[in-house]
Amino acid sequence: MRVVLDTRNVPHAGGTGIATYAKTLATACAHADLPVSWLGGTSINTTGRSTALARFRYSLRARRKVKSVSHGYEVSELYRTAVSRYRKFSKITTLEHDAPPAIMHWTCPLPLHWRGARNVVTVHDLIPLLRPDLATTVYRDIGRFLREACDHADAVVTISEAVKADIVQHLNIPASKVHNLSQAVEFDDRILGKAQHAEPKFPPGSFLYFGTIERRKNIARLIHAHGRSHTKRPLILVGALGFGSAEILSEVARHPTPDLVKIVPWAHREVLIRGIQDARAVVFPSLAEGFGLPIIEAMLLSTPVMTSCHHATGEVAGGAAFTVDPYSVEDMTLCLRRLDRDNDLVEHFRLLGLERSKDFSISAYSSRLSAFYRSVASA
Repeated sequence: MRVVLDTRNVPHAGGTGIATYAKTLATACAHADLPVSWLGGTSINTTGRSTALARFRYSLRARRKVKSVSHGYEVSELYRTAVSRYRKFSKITTLEHDAPPAIMHWTCPLPLHWRGARNVVTVHDLIPLLRPDLATTVYRDIGRFLREACDHADAVVTISEAVKADIVQHLNIPASKVHNLSQAVEFDDRILGKAQHAEPKFPPGSFLYFGTIERRKNIARLIHAHGRSHTKRPLILVGALGFGSAEILSEVARHPTPDLVKIVPWAHREVLIRGIQDARAVVFPSLAEGFGLPIIEAMLLSTPVMTSCHHATGEVAGGAAFTVDPYSVEDMTLCLRRLDRDNDLVEHFRLLGLERSKDFSISAYSSRLSAFYRSVASA
């Protein structure tokens, strides 16, 4: 049984949460002895108007022929033109191949369908639909697009019970079609070894956030709470500036000790891991998540976590993190003060988190994933 994964997000510089998810799927398949191939969308070497014209020509085609290559499958200009075609004509693009795989797993909703394969789509969250103030989208009617992506799939996968409930309620997808497989978290031993010997780049004992620095992550309130807590521990924010970052930078300027807030646009993986291990706590009071990968990554590295009590983050934390009301600066302020001063509390959540992280092992995840793929293939 061959499984094909899309590469829509994998090549992005610095990686994304969906890129990590796709790579974890491939790792889990390897653990389960399932052969995996990748579906690439090679770009044509033209520029300017000719590129736009070529993409328009491709977008007119209802079906695209898939070409086998040494490392998987390729379709010229696949992802750009499929999105362009859907935006212009609201049409799902169909792929064809003489020998389709058993499973085509789209790692995020895409306007694509592989004829002859069992199509699976992962919906990570409904944030663009339910909270458009926190996220942008390329689709004019995101609700319609998500429903079509799910309707064209043989099965829908998601990563938390909270998001499964959202999909059933807001997209009207039958609960029997939606499967919560959660996620797996692991660190390569080679990277952990490098992290152990990496030179520390962040002050030990800091409060650390990592991820895109955007409105959805609630960074402005976090900075405000950090200032009100009167802690002397730095607040380190590792990530690129994203949607709504102007208000975050303004909050830094209003901080009573702005030098305590450090924004680091990017860090090597091993440097970030060393920073997580050295941190007093990882702070992740996000307003909206489908899962909250930094929560489990921090727990796996034996670092206590502060996160939101709402929706998926509270579910993933599972009582093993210090949870707060993300809309309450006062709540976050009190939490930071306690984490700053109470060593016993820090040790308590460190041990709870380390135990909780075992629920997200790659071995357990690969077993769930393999059983799911086989059930879909045989349906």
